[in-house]
Amino acid sequence: MYLEYDTFGSPKDPPLLLVMGLATQMLAWKESFCEMLAAKGFYVIRYDNRDIGLSKHFDELGPPPLLRRIAFNMLFGRFCKSASPYTLNDMSLDAVHLLDALKIPAAHVCGASMGGMIGQTMAISHPDRVLSLCSIMSTTGSRNLPEGDLAVRLGIMKKPENDSHEARVKDGMRKIRMIAAPGQVGDDLEEYVDKVMKRSYHPVGAMRQINAIMVQADRTEALREIPMPSLIVHGRGDKLVKLACGEATAAAIGGDVRLLIVEGMGHVILNKDYKLVTSAILENSKRPGRRGVAAEDVGVSVQN
Repeated sequence: MYLEYDTFGSPKDPPLLLVMGLATQMLAWKESFCEMLAAKGFYVIRYDNRDIGLSKHFDELGPPPLLRRIAFNMLFGRFCKSASPYTLNDMSLDAVHLLDALKIPAAHVCGASMGGMIGQTMAISHPDRVLSLCSIMSTTGSRNLPEGDLAVRLGIMKKPENDSHEARVKDGMRKIRMIAAPGQVGDDLEEYVDKVMKRSYHPVGAMRQINAIMVQADRTEALREIPMPSLIVHGRGDKLVKLACGEATAAAIGGDVRLLIVEGMGHVILNKDYKLVTSAILENSKRPGRRGVAAEDVGVSVQN
């Protein structure tokens, strides 16, 4: 099993593992974001999840029959584990193995979207490896929470007009604009998407990642037992994973948890929010973990 990764900062500093979301390469953790975290005293590690970027692709497992599984879920409200070639548990174990390879006993863990789900799973299944948890624009996996806007969910499933590099870049830009809040996307979008598409293009891997999300059970009850300090970050303008999902995640966690609601942020972390988010991650990493905080006592802050 091979995972592509890189690092920022000094190995002598506390390690911070960054876990990216569905169909998204580690480059989405922008270098400026990673450098800002390193300047705050972290040894920052970002990596490509399995089936994306330069990490191992699981093409030998074949394309998943996704539509059949969606239909099953709609009829019976659940998925069989056998319906997916791998699970979020497997993906969280990838993160643990990466820490093993780097000889890191435990790290602060920050995940975005699916990466937040992986981070939560890691905190549940391997709590001794997680010093603190930051879950950004993510959810508990409860089927009772509101779904993202239908037009957005369908839009990100659309394929490029053709297989040319230009069409792939155009399609990637369209998808980022769909999930970002209005006015959130900057002038460097085309340069970023061009770089990502040249590095790797592997859409079938994203389909297997979707199945990994779908087959995992609701994490709500398990989250009540995690002991480490936790930070939940969510944009009020998130159209793909609604704010209610972030609020539910914060309410589910039984330990020391804070909810940071960012005004003007969609399902993308962009430059204007870097200072706020990195400062919140640092603050969370310095809080001692404790159990027994009631859901109604969750600290909530709203930032413009």
